[in-house]
Amino acid sequence: MYARIKNILAYYDSEPTEITHGIIWLVFFPAIYLLEHGFNFTIILSMIIGFCALYAVAYLTLAVRKTLAVAMFLFSLIALILFFSHGDYSCPTHWGWALVSISAFFNLQRITNHYYRQTCTKDEGA
Repeated sequence: MYARIKNILAYYDSEPTEITHGIIWLVFFPAIYLLEHGFNFTIILSMIIGFCALYAVAYLTLAVRKTLAVAMFLFSLIALILFFSHGDYSCPTHWGWALVSISAFFNLQRITNHYYRQTCTKDEGA
């Protein structure tokens, strides 16, 4: 079972996870952060990353999606740091952002694997 789960996390389609992360950064993070801490520049950055992620899944190349996966992973770490720097580590719901970070990491790994598999296949065919 462990090998099967590892295989799924490494190689299966990343589009549903990318869409989920896009919605998280476009809608949920800005709403939650705005309600708890007020307006901050990170809200705008989050919305830009979320919109770009959704747009990239729908229309752009795997290379762009890989770059956005890096951005979503880094922003998930920033969000985690922001919540915990405000002393919000006592609230169990804020630990959910750690799960978002873990999910973003596995999504980045999955897209990167897919990108290099696709690149190697093109090189072998040339």
